[in-house]
Amino acid sequence: MKSHTQSIGLSAPFDAYSGEGPYSFVSYAHADKVAVFNAMRKLHQRGANIWYDEGIKPAGEWVEEIANAIKGSSLFIVFISPRSVDSRYVRSEVGYALSENKEILTVFVEETTLPAGLALCLQQFQSIFLSEENWMDKALEAVFEKMDTPVSTKTELVDSEDEVVDHGKILWGFWEKSRESQLARWKEPLPVTPKSLFKKIAPFKRLDLDQRVDAEPPAKTSYPTRHPFATRVEVVTEPTEIYSPGDLYKDDNAGEFSWIPPGEISLKVPYSEETKLVRFKNGFWMSRLLITQDLYSRIMGNNPSHYDPSIRESVHGLPVNNVSWLDAVSFCKALTILTKSEGRLPDKYEFRLPTEVEWEYSCRAGTLTDYYFGSQAHELSEHGWFRGNSQKRMHPVGLKKPNPWGLYDMYGNVREWVGNSFVNTLLNNTEQDEFRISRGGAYMKSAIECQSSSRSTNSLNHRFRNLGFRPVLAKVPA
Repeated sequence: MKSHTQSIGLSAPFDAYSGEGPYSFVSYAHADKVAVFNAMRKLHQRGANIWYDEGIKPAGEWVEEIANAIKGSSLFIVFISPRSVDSRYVRSEVGYALSENKEILTVFVEETTLPAGLALCLQQFQSIFLSEENWMDKALEAVFEKMDTPVSTKTELVDSEDEVVDHGKILWGFWEKSRESQLARWKEPLPVTPKSLFKKIAPFKRLDLDQRVDAEPPAKTSYPTRHPFATRVEVVTEPTEIYSPGDLYKDDNAGEFSWIPPGEISLKVPYSEETKLVRFKNGFWMSRLLITQDLYSRIMGNNPSHYDPSIRESVHGLPVNNVSWLDAVSFCKALTILTKSEGRLPDKYEFRLPTEVEWEYSCRAGTLTDYYFGSQAHELSEHGWFRGNSQKRMHPVGLKKPNPWGLYDMYGNVREWVGNSFVNTLLNNTEQDEFRISRGGAYMKSAIECQSSSRSTNSLNHRFRNLGFRPVLAKVPA
């Protein structure tokens, strides 16, 4: 039986390296085989030891074989193109290489716009273009430098579960690298906001927000998060402070937040007939508004939002959009780091995305109907921007009526990324794929698609003009 390579008229340039010496692992999209094979052939002819996936049987232990090949390599080479950026296999291989602290050589097959998260991870490593005249010399220099560095030999396949690729671990390693790259933006110590500029809000005094928090150098600080690995819905910690639903907290960086009280909600598990009763023993603070383009630009230094020529007024107040799940998480991490460095982050608190259950609980605000205002879709125009009233464009945040807990635009402008999957959370499974959930309404959605229970699934790298987010301020799990 012919291999895929043979079937499209391509022959493997050489056998994958199987010796005991140092070698380079090559990651690529199979749609780029012509260019990649030609490049690998030239490297191999010049003495480079190269391992690649040609010849691996699609069944059996191919995942473990690839994982062990990456682990044993002296250099990880990834060929970048629009096809490889869209390949979940290439992204998983890059993530695993990062988690194993591998040196990475990025080779651009053609000009390619990298997703923000991938760009943050790869910017710290050398990159070359096949269009460069001296690309071969640069690539060989990197290859032979690592070939002279002692590395452990490839690990033999074993039956231990520890040898199976853990995609959760991969994503964690991916994000730790992203965080380090993000922190590199702040080369100078961040300024400390004078105490007189901090707006103290009475309900939050119980958290001692008026007391300074000793700021540590951001690069030395670690902030554990509940995403993307939150698996417990019911968080059992000490009793929370007592506030009233909708109580206000203001943050100088992130704006206004509403208190979401402890309580319970009965939800139908998606893709099943099962219903779960979910209890919240701790409350949290949720942003009253969607993150705007102004705020996102101030924190992250860029505005990825879709440009709509039909919006003639200023973009001031418009929700940020065209952001991936990775972008949203990166914003929350950056906001946490910035606020802590300024001495204004409550002790043991962090900014993060809400879990899916937290989002619906906050949206419903104690109601059981299709919408928090009832079940009559004709009233939706007073509460959100959707297909029936949006004129097919987004609008400044906070113009419609809020829900009973003071949250605006839950049923439109843009859908909102959440931190983890409702299904996996309730089934107590760690998320091991690249897909994430968005909730809420959007200006392009119908009325029925804006109900409190509405949900969508997309890749964590997916960007679209009706996708945004809002953070919560919550205690770090004990």
